[in-house]
Amino acid sequence: MFYENEMKCQRHLQNLITSICVDRECKFQRKLCARCLDLDVHGANNTVSIDKFKEMANKKLEIFKQTSNELANSRAAFKQKISQAQIMLKTFLDDSSEQIKQLFDRFDQENQSYINLITKIVQNPAESQQTDLEKLVSIIIEEERQIKDQNIQKICDLKVLDEIKNEWENGIKTVFQNSNELLYKIKQIQLVEGEVYQKEKDLFKILASDIDEQILKKVIDQQGNDNISNILTFFSKLSDINLYASFVNEQVTIQDIKQKIKNIMNALRNILDHPFSQINYSEESYEEERFNLIKKISGNKMIVNFLKCLVQLTNIDEKFIQCGSNGLNLLAQMKVDLTNDNFQGIRIKNTSLIGGNFVRCNFSKSKFEDVDLTGVNLNGALLLKCEWKNIKIQELNKLDGHSNWIQSVCFSPDKTTLASGSGDKSIRLWDVKTGQQKAKIDGHSDRVWSVCFSPDGTTLASGSDDKSIRLWDVKTGQQKAKLDGHSNTVYSVSFSPDNTTLASGSSDMSVRLWDVKTGQQKAKLDGHSNTVYSVSFSPDNTTLASGSSDMSVRVWNVKTGQQEAKLDGHNSYVQSVCFSPDGTILASGGYDKSIRLWNVKTGQQKAKLDGHSQWVQSVCFSPDRTTLASGSQDNSIRIWDAQTGQQKAKLDGHNNWVQSVCFSSDGTILASGSYDNSIRIWDLEIGQQIYPTDKRFKDLIEDLKIQLPKTDLNYPKLIISSEPTLYVQGAVILGEFVNHQDYDLKPILKQQGCYIFGN
Repeated sequence: MFYENEMKCQRHLQNLITSICVDRECKFQRKLCARCLDLDVHGANNTVSIDKFKEMANKKLEIFKQTSNELANSRAAFKQKISQAQIMLKTFLDDSSEQIKQLFDRFDQENQSYINLITKIVQNPAESQQTDLEKLVSIIIEEERQIKDQNIQKICDLKVLDEIKNEWENGIKTVFQNSNELLYKIKQIQLVEGEVYQKEKDLFKILASDIDEQILKKVIDQQGNDNISNILTFFSKLSDINLYASFVNEQVTIQDIKQKIKNIMNALRNILDHPFSQINYSEESYEEERFNLIKKISGNKMIVNFLKCLVQLTNIDEKFIQCGSNGLNLLAQMKVDLTNDNFQGIRIKNTSLIGGNFVRCNFSKSKFEDVDLTGVNLNGALLLKCEWKNIKIQELNKLDGHSNWIQSVCFSPDKTTLASGSGDKSIRLWDVKTGQQKAKIDGHSDRVWSVCFSPDGTTLASGSDDKSIRLWDVKTGQQKAKLDGHSNTVYSVSFSPDNTTLASGSSDMSVRLWDVKTGQQKAKLDGHSNTVYSVSFSPDNTTLASGSSDMSVRVWNVKTGQQEAKLDGHNSYVQSVCFSPDGTILASGGYDKSIRLWNVKTGQQKAKLDGHSQWVQSVCFSPDRTTLASGSQDNSIRIWDAQTGQQKAKLDGHNNWVQSVCFSSDGTILASGSYDNSIRIWDLEIGQQIYPTDKRFKDLIEDLKIQLPKTDLNYPKLIISSEPTLYVQGAVILGEFVNHQDYDLKPILKQQGCYIFGN
């Protein structure tokens, strides 16, 4: 009865099954009755009769049986060869061992007989037997030459044996080398789902495997939802037609998707077979290998994304913990911008993340063990329900940065490069995205006080204590010109917006204008009675402003070189001046701790901005003129509403005077240079909601029942410093954070400006 029910159609219960659908991608019931065929949902070319289906299956059965026989014969042949080799090798080793044993036993016995005889007679020659004494006399006197000959022969024999030993050793090495080559060829053949693929040993080629990162990410998410802890098992059992179909389009078929998944499986199997999945790749012994690998993969977006996937895999499959940890190390070493990335639940161990930039990343539920976090930037990161143990944070001079205070910073017009001038006499160019040093420019013989990019971004100007102004080729770092004329320190340089003129201010009390093309002095503007600390061009090229320690701000006609106005109001040195982008407002900051805004047309003071508790060293307008930034000797940066004069934000982080502030060309980031030898880049587009919107994160917050702090513009996204520490301003922390000395790090982290929640 049961058999009869099995033969009935599941859709038309009264009918017997007559056909089978053989369409590879069939989405319907494969067992069909005659009525099913009438409905023609499968297509006539895709169905065969039951008898025909049996015939097709039997043909395949014969092929597989034949293959099984061939495999069995091949297996038996290999087994026989290996067995014969074992017997031959054992016989050879046994015979060699016995022959050598007998040879050395004979040497030992002969030598020991002489030792015993001599020892016995020497102890008491008078009581020795006559035969022994005769023998010894013969040895000593009559056969002395013979003994020498025998000893010479023994020495020769030992040399021959030593040569045999070396030849044997070399022979064994050759055998093992050949054997290992054979073994490697055997290991290269890996069976995956009945298909053969080539094993890869080169790490770069593995990381550069042709994998579809979108599919891998989706499968990782799917696996996390299904709580499956082995991704290769998940792949091998993957049969969700909806998951396949979600990637299918006009150009990509299900067969294409299946091939992509096989490629992913091959790459993952190869990475697990590689030492990269067993060793701590950040150790010093791998430094050269790591350096060469990074040279190959830097800038390769596909490999970067694969490394990120390996990191994510540590969350769901413990086999990937070490290779994922090594992957995160490479990302940190390459200075990949990981801002806002989601690293929930990852498990990282035995690695170094020195200098990694993880601003506003979500590390909730992550587990770190034996990880070096020196110089890591976790500002604004989420670290909820974490278990971080054996954490290392060291005060190391590991990063390549200025060795003295930063006096001036300036963005290139395209925002990609930041220039800095320092008391260490050098100028440095930095990659704004990663913080990596692009170039170090040497040439000045004393401190560099000011740097400024030309409007076209091709030239950098600098002023120094060595009384000179220098023009540099940004692309090559080579000096283009040296402008001599000032008789004392050059504190400020500024290009005109039309790129034809360079202005400079000096402690020789003069302002000078230079022809950018020829390097010749065009004019000398006299009027200040003390050091000129700052100069700034108006956007229309017609006007130049200067600030001086004579407590005045002066406005000059660039064409005539005549003073147009003298703006009095500060009661101490004027350290910085800056025109608004529309040229209607001039800002000035000084040693009287105030910032003043002036109406350029009337020369009248519009506003006085108070808030800094120490001298104002630098002021800078945002490109849209709505915002003004200021840096002060009170170690802070303040952000002001240029229309109302109200303070919008206070940026804390520097632990010494802030000497220079500069907006990027799009106004989204602000750079600052300080006497603490560091440069910081601040993200001005944070907004109030900075945390990831991932559903798992929302569920976690709901589960914890905590109110996240309201965030503000109060921490940098990138820090360039020669003395890196751990940066955690604005980070939200809940969990276990213990260093390698079993010391609770939370009190220290709280002092550095993070938010600590209880357990």
